[in-house]
Amino acid sequence: MPLENGTGLDFVSTHPFVKATLQDKIRGVIFGSALGDCIGLYTEFLSKKIAEDAYPQGRFQLVDPATKFRNDGHRNKFELKAWTDDTDHALLILLSYLHHNGQMLSPVDLAERLKIWINQGLRALDRPPCGIGKTVGSIVLDKEYLSNPSQKAHQYWVKGGRNVAPNGSLMRTHPLGIICLAFSLEKTFQVATDFSLVTHADPRCILACCISTGLIRGILRGEILDEKGLNTLLEDAYTWVDSWVRNVRLPKDNAQKETDSDIYEPDAREFLDREEFDKHAYAKTFSDLLLDDSYKIGYVYKCLGTAILSLRMGMQQSPHGSTPGTGSPPPLTNSAIFENIITELTYEAGDADTNACAAGALLGSWLGYNSLPSHWRDGMDNHDWLMQKCNSLSQVIGVGDDGATSYDGKLDADTSPDGGKGLMNEEELGKRDSDMMFKYMTRHAEGVAEEKARLKAEEKQKKGWKSFLG
Repeated sequence: MPLENGTGLDFVSTHPFVKATLQDKIRGVIFGSALGDCIGLYTEFLSKKIAEDAYPQGRFQLVDPATKFRNDGHRNKFELKAWTDDTDHALLILLSYLHHNGQMLSPVDLAERLKIWINQGLRALDRPPCGIGKTVGSIVLDKEYLSNPSQKAHQYWVKGGRNVAPNGSLMRTHPLGIICLAFSLEKTFQVATDFSLVTHADPRCILACCISTGLIRGILRGEILDEKGLNTLLEDAYTWVDSWVRNVRLPKDNAQKETDSDIYEPDAREFLDREEFDKHAYAKTFSDLLLDDSYKIGYVYKCLGTAILSLRMGMQQSPHGSTPGTGSPPPLTNSAIFENIITELTYEAGDADTNACAAGALLGSWLGYNSLPSHWRDGMDNHDWLMQKCNSLSQVIGVGDDGATSYDGKLDADTSPDGGKGLMNEEELGKRDSDMMFKYMTRHAEGVAEEKARLKAEEKQKKGWKSFLG
């Protein structure tokens, strides 16, 4: 979609402080989500009890010496201190936008990049495609996917009984909140919808994307300053998506009934359920969301609920206009607020990396990059690369530093679909997979050896105490 003016960026020029704050918040969105992804990986797919047993220290660290992963078949696939597919997919949107120098915002280009990623990974950083979700994998691997991505995603949803509402489009939507900074709220909701539809057709997924994207846009614009503003956005998004389903999607589907009745016959699951939404969007605690429920850990409303609640907690602990770390007694610093909320969420386990990714994006928009915990932020892999992309993004949307060198996405090889490196052939892919398996087996063996050494040391200590006590 070619871009057009919406509400504009006049507010940026009101004071130099506004631009500096906006740049910090843009970095906060991108880094906050990536850090949530990194930290959440420590407990992804675990139960809350196992997570607590695996990491009894109650905190995590990405700077050296970084907290080690629990030794298991899932975590051994990943590099320590690195993000997962959640952030990769968000970066596909960001890199696509940069590649077109902000002149084109294309869901089809995202679909094409997903098609490449699912086999090649993120070529710009030589990252393999670890953590492919069932929905994204099933849809994107369809041989006809690129002929009409949104239609293929809709067909997959309908054939699945209109029950499938996973979090895969929510986890990647946050860059759109930055990109839509100058758009009207209605245009922002439409953009979020279009980008969800290329893989996730359920209205709950669409609503979640509209909320996350809309909240980030509103916070960056200074329009959402407290929980009242947050709640207003929730209601605006719900109303818009409900209207879109009834007035746009269903009439379009009904027009195709005669030729494809099995696929487009609507039922109650085509519509939003208000009670179900409220239960998650207005949750009071993470425990209310039952995040480690093994049958529903990837449910989009669970992820949305954690993100909204995390933002509420951030707003309550660091209200707009307050000075961090002042008062009697001194409240927590913003850095401690971000760390505590993401850590608490991580210990709830379940789909922890995706939950913390979505939550980190909203918290990062509220608190900013400079308030992210340094022992996480400064230890994350590819920190400097990601910072360069944030700075480029600020420049492309029109809020970069005045003296910055002009940026041209076409000259930035990282933004090309192949990362400027070309696509790997079958032989190269085979070698990559072989190298990954070797790393996996090595990590497993090292983990087993460390566990044996730990148990041996504990046994030796016990014998020493027995000897001492007689």
